Amino acid sequence: MKKVKVLVIQYKPIYLKMRSNLRKFETILKRYNHVRPDLVIFPEYSLTGPLYAHYDLSFEKGDKIFKDLSSLALKYKVNLIPGSFVKKAGGKKYNSACFIDSLGKILGFYDKQYLWATERVHLSPGNKTSLLKTDIGNISIQICADLNSSRISVDYRRLKPDLIVNIAMWSFEDINACTKMVPKNIELLQTEYLARARAIENRAYMIFCNYADNLEIQANTGRTYKETSIGNSMIVNPYGEVIARTTSNKEEVIFSEIDISKTHWAKYSY
Repeated sequence: MKKVKVLVIQYKPIYLKMRSNLRKFETILKRYNHVRPDLVIFPEYSLTGPLYAHYDLSFEKGDKIFKDLSSLALKYKVNLIPGSFVKKAGGKKYNSACFIDSLGKILGFYDKQYLWATERVHLSPGNKTSLLKTDIGNISIQICADLNSSRISVDYRRLKPDLIVNIAMWSFEDINACTKMVPKNIELLQTEYLARARAIENRAYMIFCNYADNLEIQANTGRTYKETSIGNSMIVNPYGEVIARTTSNKEEVIFSEIDISKTHWAKYSY
């Protein structure tokens, strides 16, 4: 039996203030250190907020930001997924996430494969679904719209993660992309049903970690856009049951001890 304590942070980023977000990260890690989490998860773009006109706010592997994040993981002895950020590599930019173990070592990066709206103009899509072998289990990370991809789920059935983590910036305004009449709560419906389906089809725990509250985003045109979080962060067990969920779209944490021995409960796969 392998028990893992997971802390999911539904987090409101301080817009374009990386250092302020780092200080806020540490405040949260310190506040919840008493529950001794094995894994702490922050949502998409937690270090900066959504970028729109600010994709120049990007980082390379050796930049100080990663040393600072590693120091936080080591100081509080947690495995850390610190949200996502724009990573520069090989002359391209990616919406990327990383996994930092409790010794402060970065075990790997994941680049978002299904880009959204302005991301498609400024960023390159990733092309690899990866598995990170950690001391708390085999973990795969995905980012926001990747949740919609059945192709990525096919990759998971080959890789067999124990835990799939989706870090997101999922907003009510996303409904504006719909070309036909849909229910007003479509964003809540699809995030829950897809998270539960991904858990069942992969016999794995599934975590959806969304940002919190609302943000005002500056575009290249100077126009301000409002982004309103749907909240809905949740932990789903390998049987498709939601075992923990936030109660609103405001800043909130959910905490659960998950049993990795429950994963891959069927000897067949679809």
